[in-house]
Amino acid sequence: MTTGSLFTQLDMGKRALMAQQSGMSTAGHNIANVDNENYNRQRVDLVPQHPFRSRFGAGVDVRAVQRVTDNFLNKRLIAEQSRGGNVDIREKGLHRLEALFAEVEGFGLRNALNDFWGAWGRLAAAPETEVLRQDLLDSGKRLANRINGLNGDFNQMRRELNGRISERVERVNQLAGQIATLNARIQQTDRGHGEANDLRDEREKALKELSKLINIDWFENDDKLVLVNIGNGFPLVSGRKHNTLEASFENSEAGMFSLRGVDPKGISRDLTPTIAGGELKEYVNLRDEIVPHFIRKLDELASEIAFRVNDLHNSGTGLNATFKELTSSFALKPDALKKPLPFLKDGLFRIDMVSKNHEIVETYEVELRAGQDTVQDVVDRINQTVANSKLLQAKVNDDGSVTLQATGPYDFVLGDDQTGFAAIMGFNNFFESLQGARDFHVSPRLLERPNLISTGKNLLPGDNSTALKMNQLQFQPTMQGESITFDDFYNGTLAELGLMINRSQEESRNQKLILDQFQKLRNEVSSVNM
Repeated sequence: MTTGSLFTQLDMGKRALMAQQSGMSTAGHNIANVDNENYNRQRVDLVPQHPFRSRFGAGVDVRAVQRVTDNFLNKRLIAEQSRGGNVDIREKGLHRLEALFAEVEGFGLRNALNDFWGAWGRLAAAPETEVLRQDLLDSGKRLANRINGLNGDFNQMRRELNGRISERVERVNQLAGQIATLNARIQQTDRGHGEANDLRDEREKALKELSKLINIDWFENDDKLVLVNIGNGFPLVSGRKHNTLEASFENSEAGMFSLRGVDPKGISRDLTPTIAGGELKEYVNLRDEIVPHFIRKLDELASEIAFRVNDLHNSGTGLNATFKELTSSFALKPDALKKPLPFLKDGLFRIDMVSKNHEIVETYEVELRAGQDTVQDVVDRINQTVANSKLLQAKVNDDGSVTLQATGPYDFVLGDDQTGFAAIMGFNNFFESLQGARDFHVSPRLLERPNLISTGKNLLPGDNSTALKMNQLQFQPTMQGESITFDDFYNGTLAELGLMINRSQEESRNQKLILDQFQKLRNEVSSVNM
């Protein structure tokens, strides 16, 4: 054996030891990351050394340290993160809505409604009792406070969701910058003949988190750089550079964010309608669709309660309660004064003139026409029907309200109203509400003078007919074209929310099973097995 061949053999042995040492180092690196769920197992790729002139082999060489991974499984796992983010946020949001209704604790709207109808029943048993009138006002205020509070809670939830959108947008931009930086480091490492496996794991982890926040379309180009698009093709990450997602106040609703993609030149476009999934999509959906849906339900309930109660209350009479002057609680804007009164029905609006002994001495029935009469038309017809300015006059005030004034020796009360005019304008309302649940409240006039609460008709002492009708409103079909009761409507609203929660929980369970299955398949390929 020659000296040269001896050195060759020693060199071959040295390289073999170094190759095996690389394998041991890689195995140690794998073991150290056994609990890192985002780590992809690595292995040394050994290849025979080129023998050159020798007829015998020249030993072994390390060609690369490879990540053991399945690109198809990784892409599916990243894509499923987006759907997982959707159902997770939706379920949490719906449970938050359920908690706001507070029916489980017994302090919800149903309890307040039952107490209000019950107060009318108690007052009907003794309509001249001052304590029971105050009890009714207190129950009315509790109902109004619950409706106002629930509306406020819903709107506060929308503001919180809006804040969450801003937080998630900030995190999206952080991840976009992180991915762009990792792209650059991976490319530099590859060009320097180093191993960028750990950097690729880190980039994959960032893609998973980004996909959970917002639905992404991504791929790796020939230069091993990841490109990420969001919305309808907006480039969030382009190799080493990234654009910005902005929570912008350029929205049709003041104070609410829209999602806009902004490039380095400052040119932006609205991406809100094109975001297909992820937490951001569900936050927008909760804020703009689901919560407003229940706000509208609450507004519908509050408006109908106010109208039905007021319709009965306006045509009833209180305890020795007559009027010398009565101004409507509601006023119309100048443009509305020129249009036919909304919700007005065909029929008769009655005004009764009352003597000092509380006896009805004259009755005027004013015929009104739905879809035709403006406020001024109604006022003119009242004056024409009375035909005596020294007895009673009606006028439209500068602010758009209407005043009825007894100008002679008699006072007046409002009688049966087939048209709804008194309730529409708010002449002797129990509740006042122009914006549904937001401004639903008991009339200040009644709070000051509880004797004005209408319990009977025509000022008859001890008459409880109006109070009894109020108590029975709870059981009469009044909602949705007079097909269901107030209770049915509210219970249906809660049932609708319950079904949404059940569907969301089912979707969440199914999505978790899908994610677990893909994670298991990925782990079988890529995780470290001790």
